[in-house]
Amino acid sequence: MQYKLDEDTKKIVKALVHADAKRKKRKPAGDHTDFDQKAERAIAAAGEEMELAGYDPAARRQVLAKIYESLIYNTPWELLGETYCCRRLFYEYRKEYCYRVAVHMGIIKPATTDSSQ
Repeated sequence: MQYKLDEDTKKIVKALVHADAKRKKRKPAGDHTDFDQKAERAIAAAGEEMELAGYDPAARRQVLAKIYESLIYNTPWELLGETYCCRRLFYEYRKEYCYRVAVHMGIIKPATTDSSQ
């Protein structure tokens, strides 16, 4: 499946994930809003839904952590260290992750797949 996001949606999702560290600081202070909770759930659900076929649980966690790190710090693949996948595949996974966050936030509707193909 192709995961496509327009430029505006990409920017929103990247900003949403990028602000996750600030959300985590607000939670213990009691300043956690409904939006913060929805964003936190969307980010967690996106990671849980990623299939990442062929990875054992430890490698899967590593790949997801590197995707998250890439988005939160705007770090390119080349500077992330061990990602357990090639550059092209990493960016495909990252695109899928962003797509799933956008779907869970209600920014876009999920793409329908035609099962007759």
